[in-house]
Amino acid sequence: MSNPTPAIVTDLRRLLGNAKVLSDVPALTAYAIDAGIYRLEPQAVVLIENESDLVPVIKYARRNRIPLTARAGGTNLTGNAIGEGIILEFSRMNRILELNREEKWVRVQPGKTYSELNRDLERYGLFFAPDPSSGEVCKIGGMVGNNSAGPHSLKYGAVKNNVYEIRAILSDGRALSVRPYPMDRPEFERLLDQHERLRELHTLLKLNQDLIQRHRIRVSKNSSGYNIFDMADRLDQGLFDLTKLFIGSEGTLGFMTEARLTLMDRPARTATARVYFNRLDEVGHAVNALLPFHPSAMELMDASSLNLIGRDRFDIPAEAAAMLLVEFDEEPIEDKIERLKETTRAYRLCRPVDLARSDEPRGLEQQEAFWKVRKAIYPTLYRYDAKKKPINFVDDVVVPAARLPELIAYLDAYFKEMEIPVAVYGHIGDGNAHINPLMDMKDPDDLRRMAVISKEIHSVVIHRFGGSLCGEHGDGRVRGQFLRELYGEEIYTLFTKIKHLFDPDQILNPGVKLTDMPFTTHLDAERLSKACATCGKCNTVCPVYDVSQEESNGARGWFHILTAPDYSYEKASRVVEACVNCKSCFAVCPAGIDISKNILEKRAEHPNRLAGFIFAFQARPWLFESFLKLAGLLQPLWDRPLGRTALEYLTRPILAFISPTARLSPEINLPRLATKTLRRRFASLTEEKGASGATAYFHGCAANYFQDGVGDAVIRLLQRQGAGPVLPKQRCSGTPIETYGHRDRVRDDARFNMDSLLRYETVVTGCASCTFMLKDYARFFTDEKEQARAADLASRVKHITEFLVQLGLQFPEPDGGPERTVAYHSSCHLRAAGVTKEPRELLRRTPGVRFVEMRDADRCAGGAGTFIVKNYEQSRQIFERKRRGIVESGAEVVATSCPACMIQLKTGMQNRIQVKHVAQILDEAFERADGPAKS
Repeated sequence: MSNPTPAIVTDLRRLLGNAKVLSDVPALTAYAIDAGIYRLEPQAVVLIENESDLVPVIKYARRNRIPLTARAGGTNLTGNAIGEGIILEFSRMNRILELNREEKWVRVQPGKTYSELNRDLERYGLFFAPDPSSGEVCKIGGMVGNNSAGPHSLKYGAVKNNVYEIRAILSDGRALSVRPYPMDRPEFERLLDQHERLRELHTLLKLNQDLIQRHRIRVSKNSSGYNIFDMADRLDQGLFDLTKLFIGSEGTLGFMTEARLTLMDRPARTATARVYFNRLDEVGHAVNALLPFHPSAMELMDASSLNLIGRDRFDIPAEAAAMLLVEFDEEPIEDKIERLKETTRAYRLCRPVDLARSDEPRGLEQQEAFWKVRKAIYPTLYRYDAKKKPINFVDDVVVPAARLPELIAYLDAYFKEMEIPVAVYGHIGDGNAHINPLMDMKDPDDLRRMAVISKEIHSVVIHRFGGSLCGEHGDGRVRGQFLRELYGEEIYTLFTKIKHLFDPDQILNPGVKLTDMPFTTHLDAERLSKACATCGKCNTVCPVYDVSQEESNGARGWFHILTAPDYSYEKASRVVEACVNCKSCFAVCPAGIDISKNILEKRAEHPNRLAGFIFAFQARPWLFESFLKLAGLLQPLWDRPLGRTALEYLTRPILAFISPTARLSPEINLPRLATKTLRRRFASLTEEKGASGATAYFHGCAANYFQDGVGDAVIRLLQRQGAGPVLPKQRCSGTPIETYGHRDRVRDDARFNMDSLLRYETVVTGCASCTFMLKDYARFFTDEKEQARAADLASRVKHITEFLVQLGLQFPEPDGGPERTVAYHSSCHLRAAGVTKEPRELLRRTPGVRFVEMRDADRCAGGAGTFIVKNYEQSRQIFERKRRGIVESGAEVVATSCPACMIQLKTGMQNRIQVKHVAQILDEAFERADGPAKS
């Protein structure tokens, strides 16, 4: 369906307006996939912002028999967030509607990210307990749809155990309060009178209650099929509990618009134990012995998984056959730890139990290191082999917990016989195994073997182990064909009758959960051979996705749009020009993909002409600096409200050649332009005047041309440490030039800078973007000698905070003056350059500073070089998250390391707080104690 039906798009836009209906090539490409193994292109995407958007679309789709698929985070591994009709994107419905701290519940919309919800609840000492491994990415709607769970579901249960009530919109557009209804009260009869389908459902369940109970799978958690089993139990308790049916139904019965979730008190402290077993067959016995101590989590990794992540890398004993992680969060914790140590003495361990407690010094750090072994498996698998990737199609089986080691032993032998590398790990306390075979989807043999493996493993789990197809990932398109085998024909028939009651026209996520199609239908072998894991972690840090909340305006969607076989700039220019080049996606990607790099390569095919003219002008310093000097002298006249309004009006037609959204808003807090450049103010330090030394200061464009005091502070700090510096000849590092596609100019300037800078032992920088770019020159060259020179330069480049920490900077004694509360905004390119701890360490040690870690310190502020000019409105929207973090922190000063970030912070905070470079804060501390630095 490469060409969407025009009538559908036209009709939808007539209902909702143009902005809420997407149908261009980038949108359909991005929404054709989720985190599963399939590709299915929709006809249109509707951005749902409220029920008023949803209801007319449902009614329209029902009249025209068009399939509807709900989507939020798109992290499902079974393909249940894609469909060939209309995608209903719920991510913009992402608010907390109500919080009751006394009764411990929260009412929330489906587009709220799980991790964001718990961050919002943290200040109240509460949390929503089910913790899927995709918690940073997945959203509440998807969690409810899949009945999600995670490591700590051993204690807290899955989503079905933590929901009071759901508001759902049914296939006829009517709303339904999905909750337990006492059957002895009048409200129950009123419910049945209002919804005839519910009367039929009640009758169906009552008539088949014995049948349902006979076919219950005896495992601790189960998300296969419709959960009529818990519904039948609740009937015995006098309750008609619709939550049990709707949770885990994967959007096949209705659409959730809000949910009232049960909350828990955050544990006061936790203890984590890491146990390495010499024999896999002893793990099951150990688990049974430990369960009576009520652990909150028990995680297992087998020998193959430990091999794949690298035993030396994580100090894993060579002889370890399995690793067991056990966590406690209930008192008495010391007693539980002692009982665990005593219990495990009965088994052959590779070494004594490793223990960490959150209330001990460095305890949290140790616990994080323990869990890092478990969490390393997924990123490692995606980097394991260029061709073989972890394929999720037998990924979520459940067996009785005591038999999980037996299952793992079977799986290890089976895949060894198949000669397929595999990682097996999971929630052993629940008997839930995640199985990730590494396969090459471009290899016909591997494609053929997929079907064989799926049938074999699912049949063994069902018949030999008495298990279920899935515990927390849902059936989706992967497991639907096996439901008959799992439950038998009678229960399957009940499922189909229930589906028909709620979806008589078969428009709600068809092909999901109940299907006769082979699971390989719509398999996307082409995409599965790419590096991208489609996990969506990049979207969690993408500032554009953060404000757009739609897939074609986010990092994951961009990657697949850019790598699509039919990509063209003409079709996808809005995508190519949308990225702010913050590099945040690269920092979190398990496959190590730098999507901004891909974007920049596409921009280089269509360099911006106006930007090219500006860079050519800048390359003539005698002309450019004269212009800046004149602009600086006249700045008191033109940098006033009336002058700025006129300037915006006059420049807008010109800036339109940069972008249709570009404008020099009067609200932008422009820096003071230097009437005398940094190089002229410190002429005696320049290479041209004969200065020499081991340390060079690469000041970059901003410190040279802005009179903001940053360059001066860096120089004074270096002078105080006896480190020179020399101001070498230099050109722009290249970041803004590459941003607009002029890679040839970047390459030329890089050669110039390498020639100039490689004469110094250390090259100190003060600008985040310069730091990153100087360390990244190697990618611009194919010649080995030039790559070696670029790598040599990268090893010499140090941000001023790195340099001072490595030098062992000693601060003066506090002067007794009042402290200032300082928060730190971590500039994107400085994080990308690997500098995160040093600025914070120095600020914590600075006399007169009370350092506070603000929320979202590591997120893009939206300035992004010239992006604040290129798309001012979106830049403001991106900044809103940062503004909230600053206000909540109570900071009087925000420190950063990027001139563009300084402009954005000053603009966004409207000068209500001070914004300074880290170097300025450090320099001021010395100034107060020692007086001015001597040249």
